[in-house]
Amino acid sequence: MIASSMGECYQVPGAWHLLRVGSWARAHRPSLHCGKHVSCRRTQRPHHPMDLILVCHGATDSAPGVCIGQADLALSSEGFTGVQRLAAGWSAAAPRFLFSSDLRCAQQTAQVFAARFAIEPLADARLREMDFGRWEGRNWVDISRNDADLHRHWRDNWVIQQAPDGESFADVIRRTGAWLAALLSSTAQDDCVLAIAHAGSIRALLCHALGLSPGRAQGIGIEPARVSRLRHAHGQFEVRHMNTTRFEPE
Repeated sequence: MIASSMGECYQVPGAWHLLRVGSWARAHRPSLHCGKHVSCRRTQRPHHPMDLILVCHGATDSAPGVCIGQADLALSSEGFTGVQRLAAGWSAAAPRFLFSSDLRCAQQTAQVFAARFAIEPLADARLREMDFGRWEGRNWVDISRNDADLHRHWRDNWVIQQAPDGESFADVIRRTGAWLAALLSSTAQDDCVLAIAHAGSIRALLCHALGLSPGRAQGIGIEPARVSRLRHAHGQFEVRHMNTTRFEPE
């Protein structure tokens, strides 16, 4: 469980990152208001909790040091193995809904869980990774040398500064927030929802759910074939576990 007053540092169980509650998400998310216990309030409803389980897609064959956002990469053999191991160790209630980014690595990850639970995955582009535009597929060292001014400005203002012909993290915050708001307005509180996404979009969802400042998102470790589990009850989100290699028992 997480309990913290606004502005205090807290540590998420299962992760080694100190995060701070900020005001950005509260100011930019008028339909969801942050509460005292590192949570976001909607309407107080006497329903059972909803579990939102976020899984980062499996590993791909992308080269180290390369800028990869919305490049449509397939899972590597190692990636498939990691996802299959994760799905086999599922210990939560079977999901009623399975959502996925429409990018290939996420779709392939979703198919593993779809076979496990005999459920049809629902593709949604709002769960995509951040779009790096013209930088996609280029080496970061090359970008920093040949687009030095642009890269420096983006690096110093990455939350609001868009990559060339791409997105800013604020753009990712907006589209994932629209997905989350739609989910909360249409899903019963006792449902279990599984969403397959990417490191950036999962960080954005955590910013929304927990009222975190987007500037702190880089401190949230999200790795391939890892699971983060949120519980939504009485208008609040709680972290049950984050970025783990298996489904922790309740």
